[in-house]
Amino acid sequence: MNGAPTRLVLFVCVENTFRSVIAEAIFNAHAPSGWHAESAGVTPADSVNPVAVELLEEIGIKLAHRKPRGVTPALIGEASHVITFGCINRCPLGAREKSEDWPIPGSTGRDNLLRPREELLAIRGEEERRVLKLIHQLQRTRTE
Repeated sequence: MNGAPTRLVLFVCVENTFRSVIAEAIFNAHAPSGWHAESAGVTPADSVNPVAVELLEEIGIKLAHRKPRGVTPALIGEASHVITFGCINRCPLGAREKSEDWPIPGSTGRDNLLRPREELLAIRGEEERRVLKLIHQLQRTRTE
């Protein structure tokens, strides 16, 4: 890196246990130079959903031990892009102006433990597709 500060993509879901965690990890595994991702929740749970950890490991991404955290005005302020999963109306002020909502199915709590495997793989696949598209857009904008 050339010493320039890194820019932040913030992924926000309700509990910061599943969708936002998966998106953050996939983004950081493929992050373009000068970018990184973090995730948060509007009502953070106590722990990350173990299904998210398993789904990431299956595609070669090891999730370091992390605890869900809450989205704050400071995080929103630091972010260049905010990606939400159906919770923009519950985010702190400032999120709407730099946000995009990804209508990817998900659920709160441990409900994902009960979902059919095909559905979980489809969720991960859709998130991966969207994250890689976002990375491509960020890279393209940088070269324009």
